Amino acid sequence: MHVLRVLLIDTSRNTKKLFEDKRLSTDTVRLVIRIAGPDLKVEEMENLHATVDVVLFGEKVPSTSVLELTKAFRIAGLDVPIFILTRQSEARVPQKYAKAGVDDILNTAEIQTPLFLWTFQSTLTQVTDRRKAKDFDVIRDRMRRAHRSLAFVTHEINNPLSVIRLAIYHLQNAKLAKTKKRAFFKLLVENIDRVNGQMKELYAIRRELNMDLRNGKRRSALL
Repeated sequence: MHVLRVLLIDTSRNTKKLFEDKRLSTDTVRLVIRIAGPDLKVEEMENLHATVDVVLFGEKVPSTSVLELTKAFRIAGLDVPIFILTRQSEARVPQKYAKAGVDDILNTAEIQTPLFLWTFQSTLTQVTDRRKAKDFDVIRDRMRRAHRSLAFVTHEINNPLSVIRLAIYHLQNAKLAKTKKRAFFKLLVENIDRVNGQMKELYAIRRELNMDLRNGKRRSALL
């Protein structure tokens, strides 16, 4: 049986009663409800990612609390779906909530129906699928930018390398005048510094790609 751990943030007795009295489980899934008030402290959020699969705001929670807590959750690194309960039919997530990090809305009336678990799981699946698609698009765009940067830096490295090879060729001439030797040594130093700077750019691109890979794996594990 798949267990979904839900953090219900609400002060309404009616909402609490709906979740506490109803047997929210089937043969394949069971909801475990943990109830907290909108006065949840920041220090209480630190370990939520290990104990919570979904955050659910009751319809009576003030909008300011929803916004503040959602932003705090996201800042604290809580990367789980966040839903809001409402009695409005066919409601969409208001833009201010979406910007804060709210993923979707659930109809309160559906909690009393046998279809609630199916609706809940369906919405959860849609949210996780949208996130995966968005993460894929972001990573793909970053990969394209990184590829263009790599192509540019690789091309630019050829220029100082050509100058270095030319300087070394002339410096092998034992009859080369001292003034020209100094000029070629200066070219060597300048172009070695250029190559060194471009190598640092390559390392930065590599770190960015590795970070994207780790973040992608972490998000996949959370979803």
